[in-house]
Amino acid sequence: MTHQRTAAIRLLALTAALALPAHTQAADPGTCSVNQKTWPICGTDNRGWNVENGNYCVSRSFCTSAPPTASRSAPVDASANGKTRAVFSYLRSVWGKQVIAGQADLTWRDAIDMEARVRDDTGKTPALMGYDFMNYGLTANWVEGRHQTEEAIAFAGKGGLVTFAWHWRDPALLKTAQVNSANFYARESDASKNTNFMIPMANGALDRNSPAYQHINDGIDLIAVELKRLSDAGVTVLWRPLHEASGYKGDGWFWWGRTRTDGAPQAYANILLWRHMYDRLVNRHGLHNLIWVWNGQDPAWYPGDDVVDIVSHDIYDGNDNKSYGAQLATYQQALNTPVKRKPVALSENSYIPDPDKIALDKAWWLWFMTWSDGDGPAGVSSPNNFWTGEYYNTNAHKQKVYHHPNVITLERLPRF
Repeated sequence: MTHQRTAAIRLLALTAALALPAHTQAADPGTCSVNQKTWPICGTDNRGWNVENGNYCVSRSFCTSAPPTASRSAPVDASANGKTRAVFSYLRSVWGKQVIAGQADLTWRDAIDMEARVRDDTGKTPALMGYDFMNYGLTANWVEGRHQTEEAIAFAGKGGLVTFAWHWRDPALLKTAQVNSANFYARESDASKNTNFMIPMANGALDRNSPAYQHINDGIDLIAVELKRLSDAGVTVLWRPLHEASGYKGDGWFWWGRTRTDGAPQAYANILLWRHMYDRLVNRHGLHNLIWVWNGQDPAWYPGDDVVDIVSHDIYDGNDNKSYGAQLATYQQALNTPVKRKPVALSENSYIPDPDKIALDKAWWLWFMTWSDGDGPAGVSSPNNFWTGEYYNTNAHKQKVYHHPNVITLERLPRF
């Protein structure tokens, strides 16, 4: 989600779980439909994508859903630091019992304080604030949103939890004079907003000899500097990169999920990028303060249980009409995505689910994260204002949510 897109329904039909490794022979593969396209089923029973005889194929186990097994008790990063392990343990302890209150910051307007707007309206403070590296790497003096790291450190200093997304602008422009015009869209109706950048692949793997591969590494390394600053400040980051990868029905609206011209599955390319980012940040840069939040929103895009801590979904439900439903169907679909059960979070929302309905339906989102406002004054009801005003959430509903015994605000959050 960005400030340039208003609410839209993104309740995607999730079908089955996906991971990546072990192979055993299977007979008579057949075909399987993934993201509205038919693919051959692999002759090996891996849980994921593969390349056989020069053709992309999908595993049989992906085409028939299997129930998830028990969740893990520690982060996927075996070297996660003590603070990060404590945060992860706490998240697991509250999941299924309470919901953490979250609010997205307004990334591109430094003067608008979303934390303060929530506190002014409810008398309570979000336990979790959402930030974005969207404008990092831009150089123009007029560009705002390059103090997100400092804001996150300050909020963590109050005892709050921090999550980061990354609207990753065209990596090919990062070190060029055109960097300030770089964007992340792939299929906006206004073609001038789109980038042609595509995840580089060759022979079923990332093309490590391509300029695009180096551009990707340059971008990851840029953000690694900020994540290191957060680590040095003792901040654990709920890290949500490559968000909304599958877009709508498997057609991504960002370049990391775009339609490809080489015949490779979009999902497979995205999985390779996720796993490469994980390896580069954790193993090359030694960042052990990250809890990995996957937000691909379609099981065909799931990168594997070994590189995901939390599964999340973004919901902008245009049909809710202030009923503040728990979004049970989407919750259950997200819950069944991993092979091993993972906590499930509502990583972006317009309408805040009613805590009573969450408990009634047992749709225990680990947190909600109300999207930010536009750049106007507080109190104005507008489709661009996801918190302020009453276009989505009435003042009475905000009060109910933030004072509900099942909702964890900053005031109720333990120190780690």
